[in-house]
Amino acid sequence: MAANSREKLYTTSKGYGFTPALQRTRKPFQARNILTLGALLTFVGGVYSYSIMAVKQDDFSDVPLPNTVAGVTSVVDDKK
Repeated sequence: MAANSREKLYTTSKGYGFTPALQRTRKPFQARNILTLGALLTFVGGVYSYSIMAVKQDDFSDVPLPNTVAGVTSVVDDKK
């Protein structure tokens, strides 16, 4: 009887949760997975920060802007 109930424990689906067998299987990898998550978040945060800092350094003051574009009027031009 005990063997039959143990078999049901691992084969019967109870929804979206983890079975005890799956929890025991994943346990040895938990620390490594957390370290990997930390490394990936650090890398993504670093790339994002570098990109934002690089864009902030751009100076477009020497680029001439046209006064008007053909076919486009602005609200400021209409009030004059």
